[in-house]
Amino acid sequence: MKRSVFVAVSASLLDIMVFAGHVKPVEMADVLKSPIEAGVLILTFDDRNFEDWERAMPLFAKYGAHATFFISGEFDPMTLRTVKRLKADGHSIGLHGQHHANVPETIAKKGWQGFCESELDKVKRQCEASDVQVRNFAYPNGYRTEESDKLLLGRFDRIRGPIARGVRPYDPRGEKKSSLKPLVTDERVFFPVAELPKCRVLDRVLIGEFYNTDIDDVVACVKRASERKEVLVLASHGIHPNAKKIHMKTEWLEKILAAARDANVAVLGFDDIPLK
Repeated sequence: MKRSVFVAVSASLLDIMVFAGHVKPVEMADVLKSPIEAGVLILTFDDRNFEDWERAMPLFAKYGAHATFFISGEFDPMTLRTVKRLKADGHSIGLHGQHHANVPETIAKKGWQGFCESELDKVKRQCEASDVQVRNFAYPNGYRTEESDKLLLGRFDRIRGPIARGVRPYDPRGEKKSSLKPLVTDERVFFPVAELPKCRVLDRVLIGEFYNTDIDDVVACVKRASERKEVLVLASHGIHPNAKKIHMKTEWLEKILAAARDANVAVLGFDDIPLK
């Protein structure tokens, strides 16, 4: 049997836990714990790309990696089938709004209660009816305010923010973003692992051809996270060998996961991270 790595975090230490076998949640008492040795990579995927996500499950399992899938729309039977398969492999599930609405704009028009009724309440009930625990939320469309952060954090453990503040995709060819520097040199992309348990809003860097992704730059970011004990948060949508636009190529995902394995970077889902 192949040796798999399940990465999780204790509330006090941020530990890496390793066991032989299939990737699945385990009791902490069942494994040996040791202090984290390198950085943390958090991979997130949005919307309703269910076939892509299920197709990529063996790849995540190959590297013992957990991701977080933020789902828009309702939790109908097809959605719940995929959710339960992802959760069985240790992945985290979050909400992305029933209608993928601009959060601050909807709150301004309908009020907080109106936003909850249109974007959260129905899908939360659907999750609860199916024994699916959902603890996290991701902003659709990249719009947020301090007020919306505060309101959402009253209902969720963590929220994923829009793109890391001020960071824009880097184009190595200089055709569209020639004034920008590689992500690996941008301090705004990273923060220390020691701050992760108390960090409730996690901003991300987007991956996809539409964002002019340079996969070598992204791999360099993973290596930097290892060397400096930093956290790197990446986001995309679907996962496919021929992915275009806002989706992640399967080849890119494997390069990222292999780099994390080789650099001893923990690949965590949102539910793996304790609150402090």
